[in-house]
Amino acid sequence: MVAVTTDNNNHLNALPPNSSTGIPGSSLAGAAVGVVTAGSIAGTTNAGAAPTVSIPTGFRATDIAGTFDLVAVTGGGAQAAGDVATVRFAKEYSSRPAAVIIQFYDDDTTDLARVAAATLLTTAGFNINVPAVLVTAHTYRVSYVVIP
Repeated sequence: MVAVTTDNNNHLNALPPNSSTGIPGSSLAGAAVGVVTAGSIAGTTNAGAAPTVSIPTGFRATDIAGTFDLVAVTGGGAQAAGDVATVRFAKEYSSRPAAVIIQFYDDDTTDLARVAAATLLTTAGFNINVPAVLVTAHTYRVSYVVIP
């Protein structure tokens, strides 16, 4: 029988009882554009030359789920469709997660939902990809759930 449990770091597991995945975790933090270190969420240059990432008040971001704001800022570079953010787990999973569910919407346009998907999913993290260019200076609210 499969049971839903948590490991020592509160990662959800759908595993047989007494099974161990070695999936550690902790809180993630917003980082400067292009940062890909463990425990970070950063915008890429597809979101502009200097996009910002922050965790909104009342929300959190962890290795298993989270919400963050991405503000597209040009500052000398043009936005493009493609990977606009990089999420790096604080602690790597022992095997690649099965999937990541993404919710992505424009908080400046009456919560207009945008198409987005997780790409380059590895044990270390994933990227968030959009098929259309982001609007400069708009705040995009991004939520994700990692399914081990």
